[in-house]
Amino acid sequence: MDSQQSAKTIADRRKSPRIQTENDVGYILFDDNREVTDQGSAKALDLSQNGILLETERPLNGSCIMLITLDLNGKKVKVKGRVANTRKSDTPGCHLTGIEFKGSEEQHKKAVVAFVKVYHNRRQRDQNKSLYSFRQPVS
Repeated sequence: MDSQQSAKTIADRRKSPRIQTENDVGYILFDDNREVTDQGSAKALDLSQNGILLETERPLNGSCIMLITLDLNGKKVKVKGRVANTRKSDTPGCHLTGIEFKGSEEQHKKAVVAFVKVYHNRRQRDQNKSLYSFRQPVS
């Protein structure tokens, strides 16, 4: 099965639509005994109300994960999840990990809203920078 067919198969199993994003997120990975096995940072590539796809430098192998990001006010937003799958990325030296959110639906919504707001705020800021630098006269 090629990567395009594999991506389609994964997409067919999803319960809700995905939103493309590019957010930095911290994580703490736990084993079945709730012992910390790894922690670090990742890039969130897409998310839905049920989960998130992370890109990391190493595979995330564990049973439970805590994701941590900051909202627009600088407050920490945490959401618990379960590692659903891990695979190599097309990007050399990177891995993709699917996370299924756990906990209350309210916690899921809070995290998704924080991710989306931060992503769109950063995109708007980057677009404004580009527009501003384009309009500057050359001396």
